[in-house]
Amino acid sequence: MIALAATMWGVAGTAAKYLFNQRVSPFELVEIRLVLSFVFLFLYLAAVNRPLLKISFADIPYFLVFGCFGVGMVQFTYLFTISQTNVATAVFLQYLAPILAALYGMVFLRERPDIFRVLSLLLAVGGGFFIVRGNPGGGLAVNPAGLAGGLASALAFAFYMIYGKKGLARFNSWTLLVYGFGVGALAWSLYMPPWQAAAGHSAMNWLFFLYITIFATVIPFGLFFKGLNFLHPVIAGIISTLEPVIAAFVAWVILHETLFPLQVLGCAMVCAAVILVQTAPHR
Repeated sequence: MIALAATMWGVAGTAAKYLFNQRVSPFELVEIRLVLSFVFLFLYLAAVNRPLLKISFADIPYFLVFGCFGVGMVQFTYLFTISQTNVATAVFLQYLAPILAALYGMVFLRERPDIFRVLSLLLAVGGGFFIVRGNPGGGLAVNPAGLAGGLASALAFAFYMIYGKKGLARFNSWTLLVYGFGVGALAWSLYMPPWQAAAGHSAMNWLFFLYITIFATVIPFGLFFKGLNFLHPVIAGIISTLEPVIAAFVAWVILHETLFPLQVLGCAMVCAAVILVQTAPHR
């Protein structure tokens, strides 16, 4: 389920590139994405499974923290990093999150290091580095502000996985998502009102907004949290590093972008990491 979610996120990168070429701001895209995702999922649950929308007053603090510092902060720090560096650098830095999740487990949960998991982390991060660094026309673009934003993005994504895993012990994954999207959309609305983000877009742009809402947000995030029910956050994070591999492959097939040898090696390393972390014995 997490591999399928990563695939859908990777494919959606092409749709996002189209919107950016149409002068849609990344901030507008995130605002519309969160608002539409909340509205779509809320209406769907209200129609087919209304009990999933019921939470107690005591649950509100959890969803405020998850929505603001999980959903909202992941989006903000990722886009801030893009504004200071480039997309490739932002993706690479965000996918340092599994390392932070592993360190959290060892320090606070006293989890013993697993040689197979450590090797998978090294392969995934090293593969991500080669995917980014292997493009002579792109590569890493690091400055102090971008590095700080990227590390904050990795920290936010690690928190998103760990805190989301905690919430899954109490809530259905769809309950977690609908209110996470809702709080995240509310937080973004303080920065940019929804009607301002939605103004002036063509009908074709709205088709792409709907595609990203359904096939790059609601369904893949639902799959991610369903998969997180069964896996440790570190393993889920390693599997999700398939996203840049899928994105590179789709860009090669559809956009005819060149895939350089070092990038192919990076893709192979990430795939090896995913296979190793799933097949190796774990205590």
